[in-house]
Amino acid sequence: MRVAVEVCVTSVAEAVAAADGGADGVEACSWLSCGGITPSSGLVDSIRSEVRIPVRVLIRPGPAGFIYARGEMLALLTDAEIFGGGALGLVTGALRHGGFVEEEVMRAVRRIAPESEITFHRAIDHATDMPSQMEACIGLGVQRILTSGGETSAIQGASMIKKLVDQAAGRIAIAAAGGINAGNVVELIERTGVSEVHFAAQKPSARKGEGPALSSANPGIDFDTEPDAEKIEGVMNALVKAGLR
Repeated sequence: MRVAVEVCVTSVAEAVAAADGGADGVEACSWLSCGGITPSSGLVDSIRSEVRIPVRVLIRPGPAGFIYARGEMLALLTDAEIFGGGALGLVTGALRHGGFVEEEVMRAVRRIAPESEITFHRAIDHATDMPSQMEACIGLGVQRILTSGGETSAIQGASMIKKLVDQAAGRIAIAAAGGINAGNVVELIERTGVSEVHFAAQKPSARKGEGPALSSANPGIDFDTEPDAEKIEGVMNALVKAGLR
């Protein structure tokens, strides 16, 4: 089995590092520390111009939960239409109260981006019953689910991820995400049977900011990051040694 590798990126430099490191694709987003929100179209266009591997785009209007107010839904659908117009893969999701997939929103995404592959993202990890809501996604024509198995990290949620993989039986792709690194990626695949892993690879920048802080609420905090090429190399090497690449 060849395991696909997707790196979540927030900059052109991170995307280039992922491509150079042998990743099969990238997911573009912003504000990674909150789990990611929708990136700018300028960033996505710049990434697409610099790498030759597939680019998916996260469509998430804000850093809070996945039960959206009307204005947030409008933002989500507008962004889905913009990026879907370029037939880019869209990574999105919404829930109703009670932990159910918001089918109306997902149908709208499918309608306004008919050429896009749709991934239901880690909102699924907030569902009350993940297996039943995976079935809802299948019924909506979603092609892929990104999940940590309902836990903070994929290794913690390995038993649920395996349950989803077995239940899906090839009807929908299951990609594991959350805390994946060189030290646990092979164990995770062996325990779950996933054929795709997703992780971020950035680290605090060695550069030190100069001048006044740009946020008076966070003085003295440096938010600059840079690609973590060593992490990508470590994951890829672990997969190669295990015969998974």
